[in-house]
Amino acid sequence: MQAISEKTDEMKAGKRYKLIVRSAEEAVRIIREKLGDHAKVLSVRQVGGEGLKRFISSPKLEVIAEVQKPETAEQKISGEKLVSKDSTESDAIGNNEGVKSPAITQEATEANKQEKNISNLASGENEISSFDQNETLSLLHKTGFDQTLLSDIQSWSSWSEFKDLPLADALKHITVGLSDRYRSAVELKTQNKIALIGSPGVGKTTTLCKFLAHEVFMNKTCPMVLKVESGVPNPDDALRIFCEVVGVTLFRQAESVPLATDDSPLYLDFPGLSLNNLDDWTTTKSTLDDLEVETRVLVVNGAYDKDILYKNINTANHLGATHLAITHFDEISNSTKLWPLILRSNLTPLCICNGQNVTGDFTTGVLNQMISRTFPEELYAKGFSSYQNL
Repeated sequence: MQAISEKTDEMKAGKRYKLIVRSAEEAVRIIREKLGDHAKVLSVRQVGGEGLKRFISSPKLEVIAEVQKPETAEQKISGEKLVSKDSTESDAIGNNEGVKSPAITQEATEANKQEKNISNLASGENEISSFDQNETLSLLHKTGFDQTLLSDIQSWSSWSEFKDLPLADALKHITVGLSDRYRSAVELKTQNKIALIGSPGVGKTTTLCKFLAHEVFMNKTCPMVLKVESGVPNPDDALRIFCEVVGVTLFRQAESVPLATDDSPLYLDFPGLSLNNLDDWTTTKSTLDDLEVETRVLVVNGAYDKDILYKNINTANHLGATHLAITHFDEISNSTKLWPLILRSNLTPLCICNGQNVTGDFTTGVLNQMISRTFPEELYAKGFSSYQNL
């Protein structure tokens, strides 16, 4: 296995290369520049510091890529590339230890969208025939607006009232429509026992640390943490060090935990649950029921492919998830894919996290964050150039 040098004159098919990058976007750029369009990502693994250093410095990604043979004429049908069985969602979630960002496997996933229907949440995915018939939808579609969201907008009862308006007015109506639908959803209040649950690599423990810091420094409470194994090993080294720094008590045995109150809430940290092992999720549900935990927060990596996000939602239904926390929000190139997930999942959005360490931004203002990232800046510039205020 070789490392990718600054300048590579010849990349032979079948050779594998390793590179260390700061983000999935950087990996995609380097792979395309150095290995070409025929390179395939074999694995992605998060690497970084240990102990407290894990929380104060950004981890990096170790990417293993292989140069593939050029596509032959027989592999093309009507101009569409055939995708091998290996280019599936397993590329994004196969290794439990790494952060599987979908930006690296996006091309393979996009090619398979015609055949994959993981969830009813993705209904409307192929309903794109009418987008080009409307100027606003056509422009939004071309700028990367999520197709499911566009189909939803077309189904709004108010669509006929603003579909032919100028772009600025149409965008204003869409913004108001999304905001109204977000606010109309049933909002579940968090209780004094809060469990954070998710698949490996989504940033669950980092999110927990951000919650603890928010409780201590903003809410002025005295939170507690219960580290739960639930049949799966759950090391506590990094979390234990962080708890010591902020003055939070970490428990290993449920019997030792004092009574949780609003002034002293209990946070439960579970090990990463594999999306391919439903038994882990059902076992976790039994543990949550036994501990009488009502607030069950599903943590998802917002940069993952949409189908993987839907699979997380569907799987989390088996343990009665109530809330949603979105991580890696700053790495998302197209946040519009999250709108159908937020509006249809029946999970109350709890927070949005930026960055891969504890010092990254953390906000409970999910709606404001989503609205600010929904429309590309160039679209606002074009639509509102003649407007002083919206």
